[in-house]
Amino acid sequence: MLFKTVLVLLLLFVIVSLFTGFYFLMRDPSSSQRIVKALFLRVSLSLFIMLLLGIGLYFGWVLPQGLAQ
Repeated sequence: MLFKTVLVLLLLFVIVSLFTGFYFLMRDPSSSQRIVKALFLRVSLSLFIMLLLGIGLYFGWVLPQGLAQ
């Protein structure tokens, strides 16, 4: 249960980073680097989530569920 909670929190951080990047896109001057940092954070968190999902599948903490069962 802790593993799934961590994944949900990380997904929420990705969403917050998405809206932060949008805010910086609309409000900051064109020379600002904050939008690049927000994009880097969002991509890094997404890659980390995929890595955690792979680890969770390997150790059986997350079980795949599909239509063909």
